[in-house]
Amino acid sequence: MAIVYSSNALLNIRPLTTVNGNICYEIRESAECACPVKYVWTLESTTFIAIAMKYDDVIHIFNLKQNGDFPDEFQGYIERIKHKLYEYFKSGVGIGKAFMISDEINRRDNPYNFAIIRQVSSSCQCKPLIDLSNAKRIVDQLNAVLQPKCPGFHLYIDYITSFPRDSSVSLYTDLFINSFFQPQIVLCLFTGNNCVSSITIKVTGTEMTIDSRTNKPYMERKFNKLLRAVAIIISKSLNERAERLVSSAENVISALLMIKRFNAVPRNGDISSKTVAPEKLDKVIKEHFDHVGGMETCVELNEENIANATSVFHETIPRMNCDPLKGGKKKYTRKVKKSKKHNKRSNKHNKY
Repeated sequence: MAIVYSSNALLNIRPLTTVNGNICYEIRESAECACPVKYVWTLESTTFIAIAMKYDDVIHIFNLKQNGDFPDEFQGYIERIKHKLYEYFKSGVGIGKAFMISDEINRRDNPYNFAIIRQVSSSCQCKPLIDLSNAKRIVDQLNAVLQPKCPGFHLYIDYITSFPRDSSVSLYTDLFINSFFQPQIVLCLFTGNNCVSSITIKVTGTEMTIDSRTNKPYMERKFNKLLRAVAIIISKSLNERAERLVSSAENVISALLMIKRFNAVPRNGDISSKTVAPEKLDKVIKEHFDHVGGMETCVELNEENIANATSVFHETIPRMNCDPLKGGKKKYTRKVKKSKKHNKRSNKHNKY
């Protein structure tokens, strides 16, 4: 395995956007791959990256900021750590060892703003991106209804790799840097360049899965409820074969919202407004949620439930709090989650 200092033109590397202070680069690898177009997030400060392409057994190093410029002192640094690069990129390296090396090299105080890009095992496999044009058309129509009441806000849907440059986005899952990834569809409620509430959408077969996040200062304004209604409304435009929308409720408020307002039912159970008396529904949902420790709810994507979501959308807008934050709009900030367990705790107070 050799180390080569390469031009960005080799892989047609180009920046696409900046989200939450991270730059997304598009990388076009070998046409031999079923998925030649790849994406990676890096810190804004990252200058140099290393990528190993399996088909030529070479570690290529690129300068993202000044194409083709590799100062002698930087090359001396690479010479000193080349044994670690060889070990990291060699075939069959253990995942524990790989993470240890990447953590050591890709730290924020790296003297040359250098990062090694992780090549996951499925790097030559990907799903084709969904055409979002119909979903965007519907979202534009919904914006025409929303903005007279909330002129400072607008709905937006796209792949995260195509989000507005320098946007701040409150996401369910943090952006993972220095690793190739499959772009996710994100539905947002923006104010200015700040997505204060979002739903990440995953389409698989006949199911759509959603995960939500609202920036803390904007909680309890019914933004999440509005976005869930929009997700159901646009579901068939994302996948005409979609039969159900799935949401994993991590707090009882989310479960109550999905079952009472969107006609959802637990995947493992039969709790709904049709099977439980209205005066007992809240208690039954809470007892079930507490017993199981969570709840995966499913909305059947039929004409009745899509029409219901449309009604919820229109009913919610007059009840939304669209006032600016006191002291002005604040940029989204968020601590990095350390574990899934931590993430669940942080959601307990997110009222929908």
